[in-house]
Amino acid sequence: MTEEITYADLEFSKSYALENISKPAAPEGKALHSSSSTWRLAALTLLILCLALLLGMLALGIVFFQVSNDFQKQFGNLMRNQETLQTNFSKRLQDMKDHLCLKGEENNENNGSSCMLCPANWQWMGGDTCFYISTQKRSWEESQRFCSLQNSTFLMLKHRHKLNHVPPRENTQYYWIGLHKSGENSWYWTDGSALLTKKEDWIDLYPSYNCGYLYRGKIYNDHCTEKYLWICEKAAVKLRLLTTGIQMGISLATKPELPASFLPRVQ
Repeated sequence: MTEEITYADLEFSKSYALENISKPAAPEGKALHSSSSTWRLAALTLLILCLALLLGMLALGIVFFQVSNDFQKQFGNLMRNQETLQTNFSKRLQDMKDHLCLKGEENNENNGSSCMLCPANWQWMGGDTCFYISTQKRSWEESQRFCSLQNSTFLMLKHRHKLNHVPPRENTQYYWIGLHKSGENSWYWTDGSALLTKKEDWIDLYPSYNCGYLYRGKIYNDHCTEKYLWICEKAAVKLRLLTTGIQMGISLATKPELPASFLPRVQ
C-alpha cells in the first residue's frame, strides 16, 4: 500500500514538474534573418533601378551621338551645296554681265562690278547717258516725236563737255538736237530750260531759223522742216553685280513732259 502511494506521488510530481517548465525563447537570429531579407530586397530593387537608369542614359547617349553625327553630315552637305550654288550663281552673273553690259575700255567702269545698260541700237560712251544716232532723215518735229516715242529726249548740249560723251558722228552730216526758238528771239531746250547764251565759240545761231542742229561739234540753226539726222538721249540703266544678286537702277530721272508752249513753230 505504501509503495503504491509512493509511486503515484512520484508520477504526479514528475508530471507537475514538466508542466511548470517554461518553453525556451525563440532565437534572435530568426528576427535578424527577416530584417536582412528586407534590406536585400530593397538593395536589389535599387540596383535594378540604377541599372535601368544607366541603360536609359546609355541609350540617350547613343541616340544623341547618332543625331549629332547626322546633323554634322547634313550641315556639311548643306555647306557644300551652298558653295556650289554660290559658284554657279557668280558664273551666271558674270555671263549676264558679259551679255548685257556694254563693252568699255580697259579701265572703264563697265569692266568692274557695275555697268551701264542701253537699249538695242543705242550707244554708250561713258557717263550715265545712252545715245541714239539716227540713220534716217526727218524734220525737227518728226525727229522730236521719234525721241518721245522712245521714252527719251532730243540731245541737249547745255555744257560743251557733254560732247565728249556723244558717240562719233559723220562730219558731213547735220544732226537735229533739242534746241528751238520760242517767241521773238528766245531759245529753249526741250526740257523747258532756256539757252544761257546764243553766242559762244561753239554756238552760232541766227534769228531767221527756229530749230538747232549739230555740225562738227558746233550748234547752228535752220528751218525746222529740213530733213536731217537726229540724236536722242536717255538715262542709262546701271547694273550692279552683287554677291547676293543683281541691283538695277536708273541713273537719271525720266524726261519731263514738254509744255505745248515750248514746241517750236514749224518753219
